[in-house]
Amino acid sequence: MPLSSRTKLVVWCIQFAVLLAGLSYLWLFKSFTIVADLNQIFSVEQDPEIQLVSDQLEQQQLRQHLLLVGHQDKASAIKYAQRAAKSLNEITGIAVKVKFDALPQLDSIVRDYLNYPHAFISEQYRYLLQANDSQRLFNYQFNLLNDVASPWVSATLKSDKTLALADFFNQQRLPSAQLKNHDGFLIATKSEALEQVRYYVLVNFMSNGTGLDLNVAKKIAANVASLRQQALTQDTGVDYLATGAAFFTASASSSAQSEMALFGAISILATLLLIMVIYRSVLSVFCTLFVVLVSMIYGYTALRLLFSEVNVLTLVFAVTLIGIAADYSFHALSELRFSQAKIANPLHNIRSSLLLGFLTTTAGYLILVFTPLILFKQIAVFTMAGLLGALLCVLLLYPSLMLLKAKSAMQVPNFITGLHNVQQVWLNNKLAMGWQMLFIIVALFGLTFLDNDDDPRHFYKVPDDLITQQQTISDLLAAQWDSSYLLIAGDSEQQVLRQMEQLLPQFEQLQADKEIAAYSSISQWLPSISMQKSNQQLLSGAVNRGDFTQLNSMLGFNAVARPLDDYQQLDFATWQNTKVAPLFTNQWLQIENRFYSVIKLKSLQNESAVKTLANTYAGVFLIDKVADISEQIGQFRQQLIFIYALALAAAMAIFWLRYGLLNAFVAVTRPLIAVLVALILSTWFYGSLTVFNYVAGILILALGLDYCVFYAEHGLCKKITLTTCMSALSSLFVFAILIVSSTPAVSQFGFTVFIGVVVVFLLAPRLALVSKRNI
Repeated sequence: MPLSSRTKLVVWCIQFAVLLAGLSYLWLFKSFTIVADLNQIFSVEQDPEIQLVSDQLEQQQLRQHLLLVGHQDKASAIKYAQRAAKSLNEITGIAVKVKFDALPQLDSIVRDYLNYPHAFISEQYRYLLQANDSQRLFNYQFNLLNDVASPWVSATLKSDKTLALADFFNQQRLPSAQLKNHDGFLIATKSEALEQVRYYVLVNFMSNGTGLDLNVAKKIAANVASLRQQALTQDTGVDYLATGAAFFTASASSSAQSEMALFGAISILATLLLIMVIYRSVLSVFCTLFVVLVSMIYGYTALRLLFSEVNVLTLVFAVTLIGIAADYSFHALSELRFSQAKIANPLHNIRSSLLLGFLTTTAGYLILVFTPLILFKQIAVFTMAGLLGALLCVLLLYPSLMLLKAKSAMQVPNFITGLHNVQQVWLNNKLAMGWQMLFIIVALFGLTFLDNDDDPRHFYKVPDDLITQQQTISDLLAAQWDSSYLLIAGDSEQQVLRQMEQLLPQFEQLQADKEIAAYSSISQWLPSISMQKSNQQLLSGAVNRGDFTQLNSMLGFNAVARPLDDYQQLDFATWQNTKVAPLFTNQWLQIENRFYSVIKLKSLQNESAVKTLANTYAGVFLIDKVADISEQIGQFRQQLIFIYALALAAAMAIFWLRYGLLNAFVAVTRPLIAVLVALILSTWFYGSLTVFNYVAGILILALGLDYCVFYAEHGLCKKITLTTCMSALSSLFVFAILIVSSTPAVSQFGFTVFIGVVVVFLLAPRLALVSKRNI
């Protein structure tokens, strides 16, 4: 026995009350964050240990921010830097630092190493000692003495008569070499025209806790923007260069939120105007708005339930739910306004159509839940939950809205009648199935030759001014390290140092071959204990052999070897208290009883060589998130072929059970042709395809099958032409506006779906041959 309209209303109210109660609970007791870091829209599957370490290192990087305050007068630069630091200090959640301890000076560095004689030798010096060629060794030492650019010889010669320590220091490079300490302020200089110099004072600030809160990021960006505006207004001659995750996050968040509001408003406005024109009822407008609102509440609740972090880009894509959820209202309104609906069960005729449409659309999105890409999981969960809310609203609530029912069936608008007649002509002059199959085969073959872009950096656009500032700061501080790095893991500090030492000769060769411009490793400044002992033994043996006789004669010194038992070695704990160690804090990490160190890379040209090197040694890993994501996206793009096939097979099974094998085959080829046309035109328009174009194909399949269901269920009649036209137009309003998005991924997604919806709307009436009913 079917439920009465009143019972349906009570059921709907109960389930909606439960939903709101659940949402209230989640709001109060479950943490939920909207993040705007577009680098995190894709998850990378790694070994759990490496994932933990790389995440912590990434969190450290997200917390770190730099502000350089520049002026032609050093005192003025310092004054404005102090003001900037004071202003930033007012933001809760960050720690600001403008005055720093003295940078390590030559004499202080030397003092830290003097207590460990003969422990530090460069690779070249070691090679000469092992070659047992005293003449070549002397020539090398003679060149060191005549290197006027090096201050290390005079600083160490009194304590180290072998020049080994001076040579060791000569090979090193301090990370902060471009900065000079002036009364506690770190200052970099930049030469300008007319031999003028601009001074830049460093202001460092870090967000508290882990990661970066979106609200804090917005406050930071607004604060710096205000400082810039004051400088322009007052013409102070000061300029501000800023970089860090907060500025990229605030920019992405602002862009995404403004687009979400704009796109949503335009889409809803266009949809409501369309409803008003077609259904000529203010109540119909409010009912459709209510359905869209309920669907949004369902989608948002599902996100809060299943995710603790949601990317802001998910919310931009959530706008697409407006056009899809409104379809359910259109179908119900068409049934209530343009046909003589039954009083007891007014939506009986379209109930099966709505359910089949919901199943096909949901099946398409359900597949995305099992993808490895977190962004698509979030979009799928939001959309599926939203569609469920829209379906329940229409099936359970609409039957009670008696005011929506027309006293007599309304007349379909004239333009719909004209469109219906055109569809009838198309149906009578349909293209032979053989030609359609030929197109599918040729298009599928052609897709294998199209260019695919899997680089995640091309999916979004970073403002040019942020890129320029970042590059300028990198140039000023000489800190242009790549995002990829080598991670060394071990059970002890000494094991990690030994592993890094094994890699140093290979990195020297890579640098000589110009495969990398530079690298930075703690082991360059701190050899392992075993290496230090080996160095001491090697140098003592050379002294005993008389390898330093020529050098001693020339300098008037007499190098005397000490017993090996008298030598000490510099351990890691002691090294951490040296002047150099603080410059490498972001390259060392300890988690419980495991130790990790980072080798930074600069201008990596041959990643495969470094990856091969990492795979050669145990405990060595190349971390390149961009490359890993690109590889994973490429794999997922290939898997989408299987996903398409699975979606089409599932749809065909449903159609087969209801309409027969041939009709099922016809039904699934309609959206397939639309997907192929959309992808081909997207390539022509954008030059290449991204994973967002391919994912858009899932939505085209879902919407196309939805249209096919209604034509198959009800035949070619004016009311179905009206409903599918309204559905297509509402979807087009959403996806057409996405094309103008500043985010390339959103734009490409919108373009592909827009083309696909147009094509599938033209092709779907072919399914009317399955059912000749005219209701």
